[in-house]
Amino acid sequence: MAEPIDHTAEPALLRTGMEGDDKRLDDLWNRPGYLVRRLHQIHVGLFAEEFANSGLTPVQYAMLSVLAAHTAMDQLSLSKAVGVDRTSGADVIKRLARQDLVMRTASPDDRRMKLVAITPAGATLVREMRPAMEAAQDRMMAPLKPEERRFFMDALCRMIEANNSASRAPMT
Repeated sequence: MAEPIDHTAEPALLRTGMEGDDKRLDDLWNRPGYLVRRLHQIHVGLFAEEFANSGLTPVQYAMLSVLAAHTAMDQLSLSKAVGVDRTSGADVIKRLARQDLVMRTASPDDRRMKLVAITPAGATLVREMRPAMEAAQDRMMAPLKPEERRFFMDALCRMIEANNSASRAPMT
């Protein structure tokens, strides 16, 4: 079991005066991009632990969650909604279709466009896995006090909104 976190201590990355090998890491640990990437790795690990029996990835679960809230969406809109590029989105959708979690049909308005809808099995899986998703989120946010969580989420959203256009897969 992990030791309790001391919320009054200064975060290690903000400590100064590192020596030797640690001094070389000082610069790295003060880069927001590095920390965001590292936190993403940690989240993926927590998600994998909580979703071990589902076979779903975070992007697959995100797509299923979006589809659970809509009747159907075109592939491009779905990909943009979860922040993945068109090619990656199409690949994820194909994998979900192979598992009978989504179904794809041609749009009646444009036969070249594919519409994606969640299947009953996909909707059931989203409902069943929601506690696991919440557990992964809670575990990641556990070191923060409730007011810090709100600030953290607000700061993340503001940074994403302000920099969305720089993404290889801007969200709409």
